[in-house]
Amino acid sequence: MLRTLFFLLFLSVAVCAQPKPREALGTKLPVQIYFSLPQRSAQVLDSFIQEFQQSHTYLDIQVKNFPDPQLLYKSLSDPSRPAPTLAIVENSWLPGLVASQPAIYPVETWMPKEQFGFSWAIKNNAQIPLWEASQVNGNLYALPMFFTTRALIYNTDVLLRAGIKQVPATWDQVLAAAKKISDPKANQQSVTLSLGTPDNPMSIGRNFQMLVWQNGGEGLASSVSASNPVAVQTTVEYFKKLTPGLAPVDGQPAMLPVGMYIGNVEDYLNLRSTGLPVKTALIPGFDKFSRITETQGWALAMFKNVPDKELYKVQELAFFLTDFQQQLRFAEQSPYLAAHLKVFDNPFYRRERLADHSNLRVFLNSIGKSRMVDTSGSQPERYTSAGKALGSVLRGEKTPQELLR
Repeated sequence: MLRTLFFLLFLSVAVCAQPKPREALGTKLPVQIYFSLPQRSAQVLDSFIQEFQQSHTYLDIQVKNFPDPQLLYKSLSDPSRPAPTLAIVENSWLPGLVASQPAIYPVETWMPKEQFGFSWAIKNNAQIPLWEASQVNGNLYALPMFFTTRALIYNTDVLLRAGIKQVPATWDQVLAAAKKISDPKANQQSVTLSLGTPDNPMSIGRNFQMLVWQNGGEGLASSVSASNPVAVQTTVEYFKKLTPGLAPVDGQPAMLPVGMYIGNVEDYLNLRSTGLPVKTALIPGFDKFSRITETQGWALAMFKNVPDKELYKVQELAFFLTDFQQQLRFAEQSPYLAAHLKVFDNPFYRRERLADHSNLRVFLNSIGKSRMVDTSGSQPERYTSAGKALGSVLRGEKTPQELLR
Protein backbone atom coordinates (compact mmCIF):
# COMPACT_ATOMS: atom_id res chain seq x y z
CA MET A 1 0.00 0.00 0.00
CA LEU A 2 2.78 2.41 0.99
CA ARG A 3 4.69 1.50 -2.17
CA THR A 4 1.58 2.25 -4.25
CA LEU A 5 1.17 5.67 -2.61
CA PHE A 6 4.81 6.53 -3.34
CA PHE A 7 4.35 5.49 -6.97
CA LEU A 8 1.22 7.64 -7.38
CA LEU A 9 2.96 10.60 -5.76
CA PHE A 10 5.97 10.21 -8.10
CA LEU A 11 3.65 9.97 -11.11
CA SER A 12 1.73 13.12 -10.17
CA VAL A 13 4.98 15.10 -9.70
CA ALA A 14 6.29 13.87 -13.04
CA VAL A 15 3.07 14.91 -14.82
CA CYS A 16 3.14 18.37 -13.20
CA ALA A 17 6.79 18.80 -14.22
CA GLN A 18 6.04 18.27 -17.92
CA PRO A 19 6.79 21.48 -19.89
CA LYS A 20 4.13 23.31 -21.85
CA PRO A 21 4.02 22.42 -25.55
CA ARG A 22 5.74 25.69 -26.69
CA GLU A 23 8.49 25.25 -24.12
CA ALA A 24 9.06 21.59 -24.86
CA LEU A 25 12.66 20.54 -25.27
CA GLY A 26 13.82 21.17 -28.83
CA THR A 27 10.93 23.49 -29.77
CA LYS A 28 12.13 26.79 -31.20
CA LEU A 29 10.30 29.99 -32.07
CA PRO A 30 10.49 30.50 -35.85
CA VAL A 31 11.56 34.04 -36.83
CA GLN A 32 11.71 35.17 -40.45
CA ILE A 33 13.88 38.12 -41.50
CA TYR A 34 13.44 39.57 -45.00
CA PHE A 35 15.67 42.10 -46.74
CA SER A 36 17.09 42.87 -50.18
CA LEU A 37 20.78 43.79 -50.27
CA PRO A 38 23.74 43.18 -52.58
CA GLN A 39 25.41 39.86 -51.86
CA ARG A 40 28.43 41.23 -50.02
CA SER A 41 26.37 43.38 -47.66
CA ALA A 42 23.84 40.59 -47.18
CA GLN A 43 26.64 38.27 -46.06
CA VAL A 44 27.80 40.81 -43.47
CA LEU A 45 24.30 41.16 -42.07
CA ASP A 46 23.77 37.40 -42.12
CA SER A 47 26.95 36.88 -40.09
CA PHE A 48 25.52 39.11 -37.34
CA ILE A 49 22.28 37.14 -37.33
CA GLN A 50 24.13 33.83 -37.11
CA GLU A 51 26.13 35.21 -34.21
CA PHE A 52 22.91 36.07 -32.39
CA GLN A 53 21.41 32.68 -33.22
CA GLN A 54 24.30 30.83 -31.58
CA SER A 55 23.65 32.47 -28.21
CA HIS A 56 19.84 32.39 -28.49
CA THR A 57 19.12 28.77 -29.27
CA TYR A 58 15.40 29.08 -28.54
CA LEU A 59 14.99 30.90 -31.88
CA ASP A 60 14.93 29.40 -35.35
CA ILE A 61 15.97 32.41 -37.45
CA GLN A 62 15.27 32.08 -41.17
CA VAL A 63 16.85 34.72 -43.42
CA LYS A 64 15.66 35.55 -46.93
CA ASN A 65 17.56 37.99 -49.13
CA PHE A 66 15.38 38.98 -52.10
CA PRO A 67 17.36 39.37 -55.35
CA ASP A 68 15.38 42.50 -56.28
CA PRO A 69 14.09 45.16 -53.85
CA GLN A 70 10.83 45.38 -55.80
CA LEU A 71 10.16 41.69 -55.19
CA LEU A 72 10.52 42.35 -51.48
CA TYR A 73 8.25 45.39 -51.63
CA LYS A 74 5.56 43.44 -53.49
CA SER A 75 5.77 40.60 -50.99
CA LEU A 76 5.49 42.89 -47.96
CA SER A 77 2.72 45.07 -49.40
CA ASP A 78 0.50 42.13 -50.35
CA PRO A 79 -1.73 41.31 -47.33
CA SER A 80 -2.60 37.94 -48.87
CA ARG A 81 1.00 36.77 -48.45
CA PRO A 82 2.36 35.66 -45.06
CA ALA A 83 4.29 38.49 -43.44
CA PRO A 84 7.77 37.89 -42.03
CA THR A 85 8.62 38.56 -38.40
CA LEU A 86 11.13 41.31 -39.23
CA ALA A 87 12.06 43.10 -42.42
CA ILE A 88 14.64 45.70 -43.36
CA VAL A 89 12.64 48.08 -45.53
CA GLU A 90 13.40 51.27 -47.38
CA ASN A 91 11.96 54.36 -45.73
CA SER A 92 9.95 55.39 -48.78
CA TRP A 93 8.07 52.08 -48.63
CA LEU A 94 6.55 52.69 -45.21
CA PRO A 95 3.48 54.77 -46.23
CA GLY A 96 2.49 52.09 -48.74
CA LEU A 97 3.13 49.26 -46.29
CA VAL A 98 1.11 50.91 -43.54
CA ALA A 99 -1.79 51.48 -45.95
CA SER A 100 -1.79 47.97 -47.41
CA GLN A 101 -0.40 45.74 -44.67
CA PRO A 102 -2.40 45.58 -41.41
CA ALA A 103 0.20 43.24 -39.94
CA ILE A 104 2.91 45.88 -39.57
CA TYR A 105 3.52 47.04 -36.01
CA PRO A 106 4.05 50.64 -34.95
CA VAL A 107 7.29 50.66 -32.97
CA GLU A 108 5.40 51.89 -29.92
CA THR A 109 3.49 48.59 -29.91
CA TRP A 110 6.49 46.29 -29.74
CA MET A 111 8.74 48.71 -27.88
CA PRO A 112 6.51 50.75 -25.50
CA LYS A 113 8.16 53.93 -24.27
CA GLU A 114 7.26 53.24 -20.65
CA GLN A 115 9.13 49.93 -20.76
CA PHE A 116 11.93 50.72 -23.18
CA GLY A 117 12.60 54.40 -22.65
CA PHE A 118 16.32 53.82 -23.12
CA SER A 119 15.70 52.51 -26.63
CA TRP A 120 13.66 55.54 -27.62
CA ALA A 121 16.68 57.63 -26.71
CA ILE A 122 18.06 56.40 -30.06
CA LYS A 123 16.14 59.32 -31.57
CA ASN A 124 18.81 61.59 -30.12
CA ASN A 125 21.48 59.45 -31.76
CA ALA A 126 19.86 58.91 -35.17
CA GLN A 127 20.14 61.01 -38.29
CA ILE A 128 17.02 63.17 -37.98
CA PRO A 129 15.96 62.89 -41.67
CA LEU A 130 16.00 59.09 -41.30
CA TRP A 131 14.07 59.18 -38.03
CA GLU A 132 11.43 61.42 -39.62
CA ALA A 133 11.28 59.27 -42.76
CA SER A 134 10.54 56.22 -40.58
CA GLN A 135 7.23 57.76 -39.44
CA VAL A 136 3.80 57.63 -41.02
CA ASN A 137 1.08 59.99 -39.78
CA GLY A 138 3.18 60.83 -36.75
CA ASN A 139 3.75 57.19 -35.72
CA LEU A 140 7.16 55.52 -35.86
CA TYR A 141 6.95 52.28 -37.87
CA ALA A 142 10.61 51.26 -38.13
CA LEU A 143 13.99 51.87 -36.51
CA PRO A 144 16.63 53.52 -38.76
CA MET A 145 19.66 51.35 -39.56
CA PHE A 146 21.73 52.66 -42.49
CA PHE A 147 21.60 54.92 -45.56
CA THR A 148 23.41 56.24 -48.61
CA THR A 149 23.32 59.54 -50.48
CA ARG A 150 24.58 60.90 -53.81
CA ALA A 151 27.43 63.36 -54.22
CA LEU A 152 29.82 64.60 -56.89
CA ILE A 153 32.74 62.21 -57.38
CA TYR A 154 35.57 63.79 -59.34
CA ASN A 155 38.92 62.75 -60.78
CA THR A 156 41.51 65.10 -59.29
CA ASP A 157 44.05 64.44 -62.06
CA VAL A 158 41.57 65.44 -64.79
CA LEU A 159 40.75 68.72 -63.06
CA LEU A 160 44.35 69.60 -62.20
CA ARG A 161 45.63 68.92 -65.72
CA ALA A 162 43.05 71.37 -67.01
CA GLY A 163 44.09 73.98 -64.47
CA ILE A 164 40.85 73.73 -62.46
CA LYS A 165 41.75 74.46 -58.84
CA GLN A 166 38.28 74.50 -57.29
CA VAL A 167 35.64 71.80 -57.60
CA PRO A 168 32.54 73.14 -59.40
CA ALA A 169 29.76 74.10 -57.00
CA THR A 170 27.19 75.09 -59.65
CA TRP A 171 26.20 73.61 -62.98
CA ASP A 172 27.48 76.75 -64.73
CA GLN A 173 30.87 76.03 -63.19
CA VAL A 174 30.58 72.43 -64.42
CA LEU A 175 30.08 73.77 -67.96
CA ALA A 176 33.04 76.12 -67.61
CA ALA A 177 35.18 73.23 -66.37
CA ALA A 178 34.00 71.05 -69.25
CA LYS A 179 35.21 73.61 -71.79
CA LYS A 180 38.70 73.60 -70.27
CA ILE A 181 38.86 69.82 -69.97
CA SER A 182 37.56 69.30 -73.53
CA ASP A 183 40.01 71.81 -75.01
CA PRO A 184 42.33 69.88 -77.40
CA LYS A 185 45.18 72.13 -76.28
CA ALA A 186 44.83 70.72 -72.78
CA ASN A 187 45.82 67.30 -74.19
CA GLN A 188 43.04 65.42 -72.43
CA GLN A 189 43.02 62.21 -74.40
CA SER A 190 42.29 59.89 -71.49
CA VAL A 191 39.31 60.97 -69.45
CA THR A 192 38.20 58.06 -67.33
CA LEU A 193 35.02 59.45 -65.78
CA SER A 194 32.02 61.34 -67.09
CA LEU A 195 28.90 62.89 -65.67
CA GLY A 196 26.66 60.38 -67.41
CA THR A 197 25.87 56.78 -66.45
CA PRO A 198 24.95 55.28 -69.84
CA ASP A 199 24.91 51.70 -68.56
CA ASN A 200 22.24 52.41 -65.93
CA PRO A 201 19.02 54.12 -67.12
CA MET A 202 17.57 54.12 -63.58
CA SER A 203 20.61 56.02 -62.33
CA ILE A 204 20.21 58.55 -65.16
CA GLY A 205 16.54 58.98 -64.27
CA ARG A 206 17.33 59.56 -60.60
CA ASN A 207 20.13 62.00 -61.44
CA PHE A 208 17.70 63.85 -63.69
CA GLN A 209 15.13 63.89 -60.88
CA MET A 210 17.64 65.58 -58.55
CA LEU A 211 18.06 68.43 -61.02
CA VAL A 212 14.27 68.71 -61.30
CA TRP A 213 14.16 69.04 -57.49
CA GLN A 214 16.81 71.75 -57.73
CA ASN A 215 14.58 73.57 -60.23
CA GLY A 216 11.68 73.53 -57.76
CA GLY A 217 9.83 70.54 -59.19
CA GLU A 218 8.62 67.37 -57.50
CA GLY A 219 10.70 64.90 -59.42
CA LEU A 220 9.19 62.04 -61.38
CA ALA A 221 6.55 60.90 -58.90
CA SER A 222 3.32 59.95 -60.68
CA SER A 223 1.05 61.66 -58.14
CA VAL A 224 2.61 65.07 -58.73
CA SER A 225 3.64 64.81 -62.36
CA ALA A 226 1.14 67.48 -63.38
CA SER A 227 3.10 70.11 -61.43
CA ASN A 228 6.43 69.24 -63.02
CA PRO A 229 6.40 70.43 -66.65
CA VAL A 230 8.21 73.76 -66.15
CA ALA A 231 10.88 72.26 -63.90
CA VAL A 232 11.32 69.32 -66.26
CA GLN A 233 11.58 71.59 -69.31
CA THR A 234 14.20 73.75 -67.57
CA THR A 235 16.20 70.69 -66.58
CA VAL A 236 16.07 69.26 -70.10
CA GLU A 237 17.38 72.54 -71.52
CA TYR A 238 20.29 72.40 -69.13
CA PHE A 239 21.07 68.79 -70.01
CA LYS A 240 21.30 69.91 -73.64
CA LYS A 241 24.10 72.26 -72.61
CA LEU A 242 25.92 69.30 -71.10
CA THR A 243 25.75 67.39 -74.40
CA PRO A 244 26.63 69.92 -77.16
CA GLY A 245 27.68 68.27 -80.37
CA LEU A 246 27.70 64.84 -78.77
CA ALA A 247 25.29 62.26 -80.15
CA PRO A 248 23.59 60.21 -77.43
CA VAL A 249 24.79 56.61 -77.52
CA ASP A 250 22.13 53.87 -77.48
CA GLY A 251 19.53 56.42 -76.56
CA GLN A 252 21.51 57.72 -73.58
CA PRO A 253 22.97 61.21 -73.27
CA ALA A 254 26.70 61.27 -73.92
CA MET A 255 27.83 63.84 -71.36
CA LEU A 256 30.80 66.12 -71.73
CA PRO A 257 33.99 64.44 -70.50
CA VAL A 258 34.25 66.53 -67.33
CA GLY A 259 35.98 63.92 -65.17
CA MET A 260 33.03 63.89 -62.77
CA TYR A 261 30.34 61.46 -61.76
CA ILE A 262 27.17 61.67 -59.68
CA GLY A 263 27.25 58.60 -57.47
CA ASN A 264 26.61 57.13 -54.03
CA VAL A 265 28.91 55.74 -51.34
CA GLU A 266 29.27 52.40 -53.13
CA ASP A 267 30.16 54.11 -56.42
CA TYR A 268 32.88 56.11 -54.67
CA LEU A 269 34.38 53.08 -52.92
CA ASN A 270 34.30 51.04 -56.14
CA LEU A 271 36.07 53.79 -58.10
CA ARG A 272 38.65 54.16 -55.34
CA SER A 273 39.32 50.42 -55.44
CA THR A 274 40.36 50.71 -59.11
CA GLY A 275 43.15 53.09 -58.15
CA LEU A 276 41.58 56.21 -59.63
CA PRO A 277 42.45 59.45 -57.78
CA VAL A 278 38.85 60.35 -56.94
CA LYS A 279 37.48 62.64 -54.27
CA THR A 280 33.99 63.84 -53.37
CA ALA A 281 32.14 67.14 -53.07
CA LEU A 282 28.56 68.24 -52.53
CA ILE A 283 26.51 67.84 -55.68
CA PRO A 284 26.41 71.07 -57.75
CA GLY A 285 23.25 73.14 -57.87
CA PHE A 286 21.83 75.85 -60.09
CA ASP A 287 22.94 78.18 -57.30
CA LYS A 288 24.54 77.69 -53.88
CA PHE A 289 21.11 77.28 -52.27
CA SER A 290 19.81 74.51 -54.53
CA ARG A 291 22.44 71.80 -54.10
CA ILE A 292 19.77 69.19 -53.40
CA THR A 293 20.68 65.52 -53.56
CA GLU A 294 18.87 62.28 -52.72
CA THR A 295 19.01 60.00 -49.69
CA GLN A 296 18.03 56.33 -49.63
CA GLY A 297 17.53 54.88 -46.15
CA TRP A 298 16.77 51.48 -44.64
CA ALA A 299 15.05 50.71 -41.33
CA LEU A 300 13.93 47.66 -39.32
CA ALA A 301 10.18 46.93 -39.18
CA MET A 302 8.29 44.24 -37.24
CA PHE A 303 5.13 42.37 -38.25
CA LYS A 304 2.36 40.78 -36.19
CA ASN A 305 3.03 37.07 -36.46
CA VAL A 306 4.47 36.29 -33.01
CA PRO A 307 2.36 35.48 -29.90
CA ASP A 308 2.37 38.38 -27.44
CA LYS A 309 3.88 36.25 -24.69
CA GLU A 310 6.91 35.53 -26.89
CA LEU A 311 7.31 39.00 -28.35
CA TYR A 312 10.21 39.72 -25.99
CA LYS A 313 12.29 37.09 -27.80
CA VAL A 314 11.97 39.01 -31.07
CA GLN A 315 12.54 42.31 -29.28
CA GLU A 316 15.95 41.05 -28.23
CA LEU A 317 16.85 40.34 -31.85
CA ALA A 318 15.53 43.74 -32.99
CA PHE A 319 17.56 45.51 -30.30
CA PHE A 320 20.64 43.55 -31.34
CA LEU A 321 20.32 44.44 -35.05
CA THR A 322 19.77 48.17 -34.41
CA ASP A 323 22.33 48.41 -31.61
CA PHE A 324 25.27 50.81 -31.96
CA GLN A 325 27.77 47.96 -32.12
CA GLN A 326 26.09 46.28 -35.09
CA GLN A 327 25.60 49.59 -36.88
CA LEU A 328 29.31 50.27 -36.40
CA ARG A 329 30.37 46.88 -37.76
CA PHE A 330 27.98 47.04 -40.71
CA ALA A 331 29.25 50.51 -41.66
CA GLU A 332 32.84 49.25 -41.45
CA GLN A 333 32.21 46.27 -43.69
CA SER A 334 29.65 47.55 -46.22
CA PRO A 335 29.23 50.52 -48.61
CA TYR A 336 26.57 52.16 -46.41
CA LEU A 337 26.64 54.83 -43.70
CA ALA A 338 25.16 54.10 -40.28
CA ALA A 339 21.97 55.82 -39.16
CA HIS A 340 23.52 56.24 -35.70
CA LEU A 341 25.08 59.69 -35.39
CA LYS A 342 28.04 58.55 -33.32
CA VAL A 343 29.26 55.77 -35.60
CA PHE A 344 30.98 57.94 -38.20
CA ASP A 345 33.34 59.62 -35.75
CA ASN A 346 33.93 56.53 -33.65
CA PRO A 347 37.72 55.88 -33.46
CA PHE A 348 37.29 52.30 -34.66
CA TYR A 349 35.30 53.40 -37.71
CA ARG A 350 37.82 56.16 -38.44
CA ARG A 351 40.63 53.60 -38.30
CA GLU A 352 38.74 51.19 -40.58
CA ARG A 353 37.91 53.89 -43.17
CA LEU A 354 40.86 56.23 -42.60
CA ALA A 355 41.85 56.57 -46.26
CA ASP A 356 38.27 57.40 -47.27
CA HIS A 357 36.98 59.13 -44.14
CA SER A 358 37.11 62.75 -45.33
CA ASN A 359 35.47 61.87 -48.65
CA LEU A 360 32.77 59.78 -46.97
CA ARG A 361 32.01 62.77 -44.72
CA VAL A 362 30.73 64.60 -47.80
CA PHE A 363 28.02 61.94 -48.15
CA LEU A 364 27.22 62.28 -44.46
CA ASN A 365 26.95 66.07 -44.74
CA SER A 366 24.78 65.74 -47.85
CA ILE A 367 21.88 64.28 -45.87
CA GLY A 368 21.03 67.78 -44.64
CA LYS A 369 20.57 68.93 -48.24
CA SER A 370 18.68 65.91 -49.48
CA ARG A 371 15.25 64.52 -50.22
CA MET A 372 14.25 60.91 -49.66
CA VAL A 373 14.13 59.10 -52.99
CA ASP A 374 10.93 57.12 -53.59
CA THR A 375 11.63 53.50 -54.56
CA SER A 376 8.18 52.10 -53.76
CA GLY A 377 5.73 50.52 -56.18
CA SER A 378 6.30 51.41 -59.81
CA GLN A 379 8.71 54.29 -59.13
CA PRO A 380 11.88 52.36 -60.10
CA GLU A 381 10.24 51.56 -63.45
CA ARG A 382 9.49 55.26 -63.93
CA TYR A 383 13.12 56.19 -63.28
CA THR A 384 14.30 53.53 -65.75
CA SER A 385 11.79 54.68 -68.35
CA ALA A 386 12.83 58.32 -67.93
CA GLY A 387 16.51 57.37 -68.18
CA LYS A 388 15.91 55.50 -71.41
CA ALA A 389 13.80 58.31 -72.89
CA LEU A 390 16.15 61.17 -71.99
CA GLY A 391 18.40 60.71 -75.01
CA SER A 392 15.40 60.93 -77.37
CA VAL A 393 14.15 64.03 -75.54
CA LEU A 394 17.54 65.73 -75.89
CA ARG A 395 17.52 64.94 -79.63
CA GLY A 396 14.04 66.45 -79.94
CA GLU A 397 12.43 63.13 -80.90
CA LYS A 398 10.25 63.17 -77.77
CA THR A 399 8.80 65.98 -75.69
CA PRO A 400 9.95 66.63 -72.09
CA GLN A 401 6.43 65.75 -70.92
CA GLU A 402 7.00 62.19 -72.07
CA LEU A 403 9.50 61.80 -69.24
CA LEU A 404 6.58 62.06 -66.83
CA ARG A 405 4.51 59.26 -68.33
